[in-house]
Amino acid sequence: MKAPKRKGGFLLWLLVAGLVWGFSWPRWELSPYARYQLSRLPLVGRFITPPSPPEKAYLETEKLVKRLEEVRADRYAPDLYAEVQKKWKRAQAFYNTGHYDWAKEYFQKTQELARKALEKSRKVLQKKKQKAYQELQELRQRFEAQRENFPLQKRVQITLALWRLELLIRLERFEEFQKDLQDFRKIYPLTPLNGTSEKISFSWGVSALNPRLPRVRPL
Repeated sequence: MKAPKRKGGFLLWLLVAGLVWGFSWPRWELSPYARYQLSRLPLVGRFITPPSPPEKAYLETEKLVKRLEEVRADRYAPDLYAEVQKKWKRAQAFYNTGHYDWAKEYFQKTQELARKALEKSRKVLQKKKQKAYQELQELRQRFEAQRENFPLQKRVQITLALWRLELLIRLERFEEFQKDLQDFRKIYPLTPLNGTSEKISFSWGVSALNPRLPRVRPL
């Protein structure tokens, strides 16, 4: 009758394989992944100190990825945004399985791409914002020149409509701004100023348009 196989033999072979496979060259020491796996074994784990996860790098990368969503990088820098998402998922997978060396490398790659996507998105947003403020200022100049032609109620309505347009710019909701802008032009047809409405030079900004408006954070 054959003697039953001992489970200890399997664990011994697993330990030997882990040690041989887990050493880092040229320094003969256990890699973070090997230490991570060995520390999880029931008998060996008490003798192995698990590696410290790169939590700081994880949180920094996560913050940048969330920032991309806030600035709509998926719309303004779609190629870079897709690459960031791809690298971020790989980094998370390495992090969750104890491959901390690879996780650190992919955190760094993700951050580099995320910063590029942020920069590109900000440039696109700046152009959109500048164009929107120019269109808004043109309407305001027309309205000021023709204010006395409107009754009081109509003046209040136009003022509120212009205020809403500026609020949409601040919130960076440019698609909604363009829609409301078209509606404004249909409802309140203001006469161009001596044919100079197409090109108006001014220093754009919230304070220049209406300094009394409260500051509103973008969504």
